[in-house]
Amino acid sequence: MLSNKVLLAIFGFALVFTAVRAEDAADGEVNDEDEVGGASKDAAVSFHFTYPVDANVNKEVFAGKPIKFLLGFKNGGEKEFTVKYAETSFRFHQDFNFHLQNFTAAQFNRKVGPKEEVTLDTSIPVFEQFSGRPLGLVVRLHYEDSDNQYFIHTAFNETITVADDDSNYNSETYFMYLIFIVIAVLSLMAGREYLEKLTRKHGMSKRAPVVEQGTTKTGEVDFEWIPRDVLNNKKSPKPASPKPKKAQKAE
Repeated sequence: MLSNKVLLAIFGFALVFTAVRAEDAADGEVNDEDEVGGASKDAAVSFHFTYPVDANVNKEVFAGKPIKFLLGFKNGGEKEFTVKYAETSFRFHQDFNFHLQNFTAAQFNRKVGPKEEVTLDTSIPVFEQFSGRPLGLVVRLHYEDSDNQYFIHTAFNETITVADDDSNYNSETYFMYLIFIVIAVLSLMAGREYLEKLTRKHGMSKRAPVVEQGTTKTGEVDFEWIPRDVLNNKKSPKPASPKPKKAQKAE
């Protein structure tokens, strides 16, 4: 019975230890101490987003757009360092040990003397299928000293959010609205032309209204008010000759 209790206690301790390790991975963070060589105490590494710049504050990038960033390396020791390359990957945001995508390493092979400092730039693409998803971004810098001792320094190890690019959406929307407006204007012009042709075909075109005008020159007579049968009768009636008066007889 005692051996069974011991076995159960060992099994329970193993479960607790596994749960703690899982929580550490979920919070995610990839520690330099877990890597072979770790980070050198004489080297300082900095990280800065150059595109999008706001990602330094809100940790938000855009789908379909590259992520550009700078890596600063400062040699505070007395030995020379050689910065080999930068390793970048996307991880599952709840378990940083699960890799979603590994990118090709950015090769530098840059020598940094004692008390010197260099800045390195690189970029990675963000595919549109990651839109709307949180991702774990891990950037690790590999370097070695003059004694060929190898080091790995985690420059960035946080969760970022992949958002849609609003600038492309707005431009596409405006272009679509512009096409609709042009189509509507052309349709109105075509409909007006069709109606005008239909009106002329059926003789429904409007006649210009007759505007009565007075005489414009002195001496002209307006015959519009005279009946046409009178104007067509060219023969004027002969005046009747007066009859001669008879002489009165004297009484």
